[in-house]
Amino acid sequence: MLLVGFHRYVLENFNGETLEGVNEREVEKEFDGASEVRAVIEGPFVSMRGHAERFGMPSPPKRLIATGGASVNHSILGIAACVFGCEVYTVERPDSASLGAALRAAHGWLCHNEGSFVPFKCLYEKKVENTSLKSKLVATPDTHLVPKYGLMAKKRLDIENRLVEKLGRL
Repeated sequence: MLLVGFHRYVLENFNGETLEGVNEREVEKEFDGASEVRAVIEGPFVSMRGHAERFGMPSPPKRLIATGGASVNHSILGIAACVFGCEVYTVERPDSASLGAALRAAHGWLCHNEGSFVPFKCLYEKKVENTSLKSKLVATPDTHLVPKYGLMAKKRLDIENRLVEKLGRL
């Protein structure tokens, strides 16, 4: 794992169409405040997308369900929608992060009980309308940005792999 904000890179010649001819350059100084904030939000999402795709997550996924404190911030959710290329939903419940953890535990128990993988949707399909699982669409992706973030995710994984080779795993 690489610390957020510890390694800063500029992508030179990035036009959003291809990675051909793109060079990355590590910079020592901090970016301006707005760029730092944007990087703190975008960076983890781009990393998550890259790693999730590497492990076989469909791209784009069908949807994201945001929970926790940042799930009330529509700007952050809009960035998540653009990075992942799918709609973002929130559940209409203030303690949704603990609900998400409980659902993951229930899913694990169900798979164990069945002796094989059971799709996650079996927990909520046709059962959500009058429950705490009811969700609300809060962000949709800008289709012009989605492929650009896909290229950024690939480039980020390349940079990350080189840093891990150079520095080792933490």
